[in-house]
Amino acid sequence: TSFLPHSTVFFGTFCGNHHHLQQAHIIMPPKKKKDSSLDDDLGLMKAARFGRVKNDLSMGFVGLPNVGKSTLTNLLTGAMHAEAANYPFCTIEPNVVRCIVPDKKFEYLASTYQPPSVVPAVLKVVDIAGLIKGASEGAGLGNAFLSHISAVDGIFHLVRAFDSDEVIHVDDSVDPIRDLETIQAELCLKDQEFLSKVLDKEKERVRKEKGLSRSAEAPLSENVQSAYTKCKELLNANTPVQTGDFKDSEVEIIKDWGLITTKPQVYVVNMSQKNFIRKGSKWLPKINEWVQAHGGGQIIPMSCEFEQNLYDLKDDPEQQKAFLQQCTDEAKQMGLKGPQAEVKSVIPRIIRSGRAALCLQSFYTAGPKEVRAWTIQKGTLAPQAAGVIHSDFERGFIKAEVANFDDFKALHQGAASMAKVKEAGKYRQEGKTYVMQEGDIVVFMHNVTASKKK
Repeated sequence: TSFLPHSTVFFGTFCGNHHHLQQAHIIMPPKKKKDSSLDDDLGLMKAARFGRVKNDLSMGFVGLPNVGKSTLTNLLTGAMHAEAANYPFCTIEPNVVRCIVPDKKFEYLASTYQPPSVVPAVLKVVDIAGLIKGASEGAGLGNAFLSHISAVDGIFHLVRAFDSDEVIHVDDSVDPIRDLETIQAELCLKDQEFLSKVLDKEKERVRKEKGLSRSAEAPLSENVQSAYTKCKELLNANTPVQTGDFKDSEVEIIKDWGLITTKPQVYVVNMSQKNFIRKGSKWLPKINEWVQAHGGGQIIPMSCEFEQNLYDLKDDPEQQKAFLQQCTDEAKQMGLKGPQAEVKSVIPRIIRSGRAALCLQSFYTAGPKEVRAWTIQKGTLAPQAAGVIHSDFERGFIKAEVANFDDFKALHQGAASMAKVKEAGKYRQEGKTYVMQEGDIVVFMHNVTASKKK
């Protein structure tokens, strides 16, 4: 089986009112005619509705022991090191890292302005300890695992689809579907436990609000009851809550319940180098089928073995190039043609997909002293974006001077300056209601008087 061009599907993320589409290549069975209303329902990740509204969001790697989580976490931090040699790669804790977001627009601005300081956007990723069956009841590192997963905003669900005598599987055999079932079951069981306490908490809140005695029956709103019933049905069916159909009023209620399965999930399938090169595995169609049956999501096939071999050659670019060519030649010998035969790192795509799942985007500040990418959530207004740089910028916001990156690239004629963009009338002034767009280059105007004494 191989993933061919006709197998391209579009996966999306709901970001506030924005529906962001993302392309992913996975192995698909032959297409059947189907109802267009079901079109790619598999990939619609609705979890952003339940997310926290902040800019410093994190993704966590979840999976059974020995599936490649630590290897991949290390590769994510190391792979992009050349793009910002002076950026301090800080490991916050042994299991928390910041990965540089691959960004061609940012690279272009950095090479144009060539400032002494270059600060890229980063994605925080947590390598969460391996989960085993029974974790929801405290087995293994179960309780620590589930507190770690509660703290992240999105999940990279890493599944092992390779055989190896050197890497022992926790259940003695490789079966990604069984592994997916184990992880999903544990997350749903933990959410069922959370849910069992929800109604009592809601009743207690209502009693306080209405001044009722502890013995009095507290009336629950229709929205609370319907949200609870829908969540319970989904979890009993081993399906993440985030995939359900909820009214906005129900979403607002569920947000406060802290359920793990409301987080967006990206499925990452760790294959052998050989299968990654030939772009096929007996497990991929089965994994795709399972994901579709459990609410959908984005699937990214990759190989830690391949990525590690590529990374180990990082100090010798010529050898890296030769290794990639060798892998591409192998793919051609197996019958793959054209772009389909090209073998390259998937690490940048994994980082970008994690960021997209969290509904994050960048805007840039660029000048002779520094080029910097700032992270905001999709839908952020100009004053709040200014506040990411400094709280004074938001408090004293006057206006934003904005250039679209594509306009800058087309018009600047090699100059590290906005002069040509201004001449062409493409340099805009935006006010407090401006919704920031991906790739905006911005100067914020603000005026803050001395802060008032408390």
